[in-house]
Amino acid sequence: MRVSVIQQRLKLRLCASAVSVALASMAASVSFAQETDQVVVVTAQSRSQQIQNVPIAVQTMSGAALKDLGVASLADVDAFVPGLAIDTSQSIRPQVYLRGVGTEDFGIGTDSPVGIYTDGVYTGKNGGSLLNFNDIKRVEVLKGPQGTLFGRNAAAGAISIVTNEPINRVEANALVRIGSRGEKHAEALYNTPLSDSVALRISAVSQQNDGWALNSYNGQRMGDDGDRGVRAALRWQGDESSATLSWEHEVMRQSGPPVFSVTNNKINYGGPSTWSDPLATQLNNDANPNMQGRTFDGVTLRVEKPLSFATLTSTTAYRHYNAQNWQDNDAGSNPASALSTGIVESNATWQQEFKLSGETGKINWVSGVSAYRERATSVQSVSATTTSLDTIIAHSAGLAPYATLTTLAQALGKATGSSTLQGVNLLGQSWTESIYDKGEYRAYAAYGDAIWHVSDSTNLTLGGRYTHDQKSFSWYNPARNAAGLDAQLAVLNSANFYQALVAAKLLTATQAATLKAVTTSNIQFTNPGSSKAAFTADNSWNNFSPRVVLDHHLTPDHMAYASWSKGYQAGGFDAVGVNGQYDKELVTNLEVGLKGTVRSIGLSYGASLFRYKYTNLQSLTLIPASASSGIPVYQIVNSDQEATGVDLEGQWKLNRIWRLNGSLEYLDQTYSHYVAPTGVNLDGQAAGAPLFSASAGVAAKWPVADGNADFSLMYGYQGKKRCNEDTSSTGTCSPDSVVGAGKARERIDTRLGWTAPTGRWGVGLVVNNLTNKQYVSVSTLGSAVGSPYVYVSKPRVISLELRVQL
Repeated sequence: MRVSVIQQRLKLRLCASAVSVALASMAASVSFAQETDQVVVVTAQSRSQQIQNVPIAVQTMSGAALKDLGVASLADVDAFVPGLAIDTSQSIRPQVYLRGVGTEDFGIGTDSPVGIYTDGVYTGKNGGSLLNFNDIKRVEVLKGPQGTLFGRNAAAGAISIVTNEPINRVEANALVRIGSRGEKHAEALYNTPLSDSVALRISAVSQQNDGWALNSYNGQRMGDDGDRGVRAALRWQGDESSATLSWEHEVMRQSGPPVFSVTNNKINYGGPSTWSDPLATQLNNDANPNMQGRTFDGVTLRVEKPLSFATLTSTTAYRHYNAQNWQDNDAGSNPASALSTGIVESNATWQQEFKLSGETGKINWVSGVSAYRERATSVQSVSATTTSLDTIIAHSAGLAPYATLTTLAQALGKATGSSTLQGVNLLGQSWTESIYDKGEYRAYAAYGDAIWHVSDSTNLTLGGRYTHDQKSFSWYNPARNAAGLDAQLAVLNSANFYQALVAAKLLTATQAATLKAVTTSNIQFTNPGSSKAAFTADNSWNNFSPRVVLDHHLTPDHMAYASWSKGYQAGGFDAVGVNGQYDKELVTNLEVGLKGTVRSIGLSYGASLFRYKYTNLQSLTLIPASASSGIPVYQIVNSDQEATGVDLEGQWKLNRIWRLNGSLEYLDQTYSHYVAPTGVNLDGQAAGAPLFSASAGVAAKWPVADGNADFSLMYGYQGKKRCNEDTSSTGTCSPDSVVGAGKARERIDTRLGWTAPTGRWGVGLVVNNLTNKQYVSVSTLGSAVGSPYVYVSKPRVISLELRVQL
């Protein structure tokens, strides 16, 4: 009932907004699609087709509309695409979900089941996926398994980013935005023909700001952006053949993600019921280093050659990035809770695809082969101090070893007159553990997809992809690094400290051996099989993913369709658990839908009803504290999930000035089989995705002062997460609590602008997150030291804009 009320209020708000804007004669130029006389063209089926003829639930967004609203990357798109959720708490470790399906595994041993592609090229691991939009033409979000045409990493769906190609005329423009909190955004584009057959296109983008959160620990600001990128493309167009060579480079440098305490910067093992409002708590992060960074380079060569029976397209691509993330994990500066983590990752991929496409009689067909190779390395580190280790061990075992040994050493020193022992202090010493991962992967595939025009109004599509994956992975976890502690321990050993304690009957021999082992042994990465040398594992998987679609045009403007498809995700490896392996994932999706256009009133619509079953969904879940050490550990989990849902979408061109658009997703997603690492059986319980998500927008353009004014407003809504017994107990889902993790989210982005009569320049006001709403996501990693924390979304940004076109 409560969700229903929210939806009714949402509709009323949107109607009220549209009416008030109309009365004020403010209008917008937002079109979340590529339009030519109401015709939207997409390449969702590896062919250029009108969107209303594509039997897939797909939502498109034009690059021009995204630029107007100040949407800088995919990180800001999900608010306006129902069913899409992107958690960007950590910029280089985003979690992407589509129709509720995604993964929390951030390691290099697995991939996301939501594939992200740029100009048809897989972007690789998620660490290199959230690049700033740079001269993009459109974004297509395809829901449901897309493995037949996109590959094994699209089991839940695909996000396809299409960039602008060089054209045979001069084009130059620039954009600058200056806004709150030091916001500085700049874009520049230059396109020129070099000859009758060759054109060059160069674009650059820069996104900078000072950050929105003041860190009381050092007086510095956090939550900033620091991203610069350049893209260059060279296109040759012959009489029939063509070739495009493109290069993209991006550098991101910014502070580590700010984390806010839910225990008011105090050690508190009381659990979620004792947590306080993190937004009322002062930011106090003491990690050193504390930063995020990425350097990305990508090169793509695409060649098209007509043959006597088809068109051959060759795509060769190379991607490489280095990324790092260093952050605080206790949200405080208390030495007794010091905890921080770091990850340094390098990834290189090479891809080659040969595709044939053509039309023979009544059959429009596509076929191809592809090869993919990836090499990835990562180093994951956990840093603490002996003081915070005492906190952890004392909570789980009732003993603080470093404080105990320090007291005993100083007492023994006084008793024996040893000034050396009296000066021993094992507390406050740094402690770092690391695990080194290396992965080498190969994938080969052959696919085909044919649309048979059974009649003038009916089409039958049959497709399939056969994939073979090979993966090799290695782990190495050397002894902890604690130079200061080792120097103190050397003093104890030279003084025969442990033997003296046993002789004095202050400790038994067993107790002395245990304490000595605690001070020299790893407590996080503890596998003995990979402590001296790397441990290696290999595996391979094969799969055939079919697709069957029947579509029928009820009239020339209205189409019904039904589809059955399977998706596949290769198995993988647990990056932090030595020899931890995942098996392959499989999904079966059944979908029926309607698409159409009511030309008389300028309305286009799409509706689909879907049902999927997902088997063996891979993820890496953090267990707040292990029974043996009290240290949070990541554990492989596999779940079977199922869902029933509805997607609705519409665009309405009211007149020459006004446009409206809206979309909605209802999703009932549950676990069909899953036992959480905490031992809770969640069969039949909610998997977390909200029941409802929606978006709506109003846009228009009208003449003012001999020029043109434009106004746009987009509203995004995500319902509150559906908690289950496990997420409620850990506090990661508590929408009605003071923390508010998982509560319903809203976002409004808007723009008001004016373009001069010449069209050469214009000004605008852009506001992102108009209502200044901020939301949290809980991490229990800090629970080890009694200091769980939250990540917080960014507040409102107001910017003034200047555009120039030559």
